[in-house]
Amino acid sequence: MSDKPVTVAVATYASKALAEQDFDTIHGVKHAGQIDHLAVAVVQKEADGTLSIDRHNTSAKHAAWGTGVLGGALTVISAPLGIVFLGPVVATGAVWAGVGGLAGHFWKNIPKDEVRKMGDLLERGAAGLVIVAVNPQGIDVEGLLTNAESVVASTGVGDAEGALDQAFEAARVAGSGDRGG
Repeated sequence: MSDKPVTVAVATYASKALAEQDFDTIHGVKHAGQIDHLAVAVVQKEADGTLSIDRHNTSAKHAAWGTGVLGGALTVISAPLGIVFLGPVVATGAVWAGVGGLAGHFWKNIPKDEVRKMGDLLERGAAGLVIVAVNPQGIDVEGLLTNAESVVASTGVGDAEGALDQAFEAARVAGSGDRGG
């Protein structure tokens, strides 16, 4: 996957229904084979102003990869939202290590001004999408989000799968060292 560009995008919407329409559109493009892997979440702003994940999905063959990639991106873009998302779905230390590796990877590879714009955008909208797409065909993810009020996207985020594999390996090695007497 190291030669395959990764796109991370955040879009905001006037309503959750409009966000869900674009959620379905982006999944349709994935199922048509135009995107290799996809992790996407519908975010909504609660009455008290906090953000919550209303719906999420991943096309990754391994649940840990999908959870890790989405959780890592969410944690970089909006740390409280990412941590709240990950708490109930991450069951093992290895997956937490993978999330940490991916969060570090995204932090290092997405320009900081884009990370800030993504987080600010989520905070301002009534609803939003967070998308991580392995995008070897260079599909215009922004162009697919026809119902969005605003979109911030970063493409060329690097080898996310390699970062996850390295984090899993580091967790495995660290875990084997803990077994001593």
